[in-house]
Amino acid sequence: MASDIVVQDINHAEEHHFGDDANETLFRLCAAQPETSLVRGIYRHGDTMFNRYQLDLILDRIEGIEVRTDAERQAVELLRRAESIALRANGYLLFVGD
Repeated sequence: MASDIVVQDINHAEEHHFGDDANETLFRLCAAQPETSLVRGIYRHGDTMFNRYQLDLILDRIEGIEVRTDAERQAVELLRRAESIALRANGYLLFVGD
C-alpha cells in the first residue's frame, strides 16, 4: 500500500493531501538516501512528521536526490511541492505509513 503525504498548517489542520504512487517510488527514494539524511527516517509502517525547522533542512536534501526514471522525477517533484506548501503554511509535513 502506498504512503500518504499530508500537509498540515501550524494548527495541524490538513491543507493538502498527496499520495505516493503504487510502487512507493518516493518512499524507496527516501530510504535510499544517506543515513544522515532526514528523509531516510521516513517510517514505512507508521507516521513520520517534520516540523518547520526540519522542513528547512529537508530542502537541501531534496535537491541532492538523484533521479533515474520519470517516476522518480515525479516523486521528487511531489516531495518538493508538499514541502513548499508546508513551509508557506508554517506547518508540518506528515507521512502516513500503512
